[in-house]
Amino acid sequence: MCLGMVGSSFKGIKIAGLAVLFTVLAAFNPRPFRAANAGVNIIVIDPGHGGKDPGNLGTGRYRTREKDVSFDVSALVKKYIEENLPDTKVILTRDDDRFIELYQRTVIANRANADVFISIHCNANDNKTAYGTESFVLGMGEKDQRLNKTAQLENAARLLEENWESNYEELNTNNPAAIIALRAYQDAFLEQSISIADEIQRQFEGRVKRRNRGVKQQPLAVLRGSTMPAVLVELGFLTNPGEEDFLQSTQGKELLASAIYRAVKEYKFKREQRDAGIQTEGSSLTPVVENSVPPVSDKPTETSVEPIPESIAAAPSTVINVAIEDGLTLHFSVQIAVSRNDLPCLPENFKGLESVWKQEQYGLYKYFCGRLTTFTEAEALKEEVLEHYPDAYLVAFENDKKIDLNEAKKRAP
Repeated sequence: MCLGMVGSSFKGIKIAGLAVLFTVLAAFNPRPFRAANAGVNIIVIDPGHGGKDPGNLGTGRYRTREKDVSFDVSALVKKYIEENLPDTKVILTRDDDRFIELYQRTVIANRANADVFISIHCNANDNKTAYGTESFVLGMGEKDQRLNKTAQLENAARLLEENWESNYEELNTNNPAAIIALRAYQDAFLEQSISIADEIQRQFEGRVKRRNRGVKQQPLAVLRGSTMPAVLVELGFLTNPGEEDFLQSTQGKELLASAIYRAVKEYKFKREQRDAGIQTEGSSLTPVVENSVPPVSDKPTETSVEPIPESIAAAPSTVINVAIEDGLTLHFSVQIAVSRNDLPCLPENFKGLESVWKQEQYGLYKYFCGRLTTFTEAEALKEEVLEHYPDAYLVAFENDKKIDLNEAKKRAP
């Protein structure tokens, strides 16, 4: 797990208000924020843990630990991207078994002028039946601002560093000024980070048949300070014997790496096509690592895991302020924004756009425009919305659950 969060008590606010905000931003950003339309040319992959920090130990049945699994998958992701996206440079934060401070990992990405930062980890839980994949973006987490188990574990690596308290003081969620600084980081690339995380989870679920635990926000030390979209990925639970067997297997690593690669390619395609002002859907994507990875079966991968307890089922999306027409089950919408702020869906809040609606999940609000039954109408609406929101793109829903856009196009009238 990659939870570099600061859970200890802090000495209080040394500097008040905006002074703290700008001090933190200056200290951890060696270069200005990247422009939103800079393209996707450099990707930094961060194999979690390393050296004296083994990460979680799993069930103890294997000699290799989280640091080894995360490195193997990261190296495969790099390999697949370089083989299939020759115009994209991939940098690993470590290429051997060494210890790197959490904050130095984003420094590497910032100095490389990276367009995307992905930190790869394996999960752990006292509940040996817990399983599935989840992805994290930087944020305050649940509304009560308590750290979840994953964040606590991943942030624990900071304790191995010298002067860790001063290095991570801005992650103290009891410090009001720290909250301001953290939200400044969070807001800068929140929508793009969620877009990557969503795609990674979709690939894990659809291609590798893993349980999707969703995209969540937590104040993770390894993500703070990044000046690009950043995601922390949990590949699964090494503490679950069945999932550990899958994560330790060659095929499991290849399939998970292939899924991350596919997600990167899809994000790169959409990002660059939106920047170019042309069609955004990925219908022209070529097959991914067809010759490098065993084909993914339509049947779930057998991992001998326990049934999903109801208490840990993925949080549902809540649809708010939506008037659903009778019989409107499959429809297209234009996604225009993601925010932690719950805004009334009024034209004055969305640059005059009407028919705006929203979904809430894990404390984030996604805003959409329109609910159209034909792809042609949706494309026309998207062109109108792009004049106000240059990063807007089409999505498809069935019964208010997001589905694959290309599949929806085939089924739409």
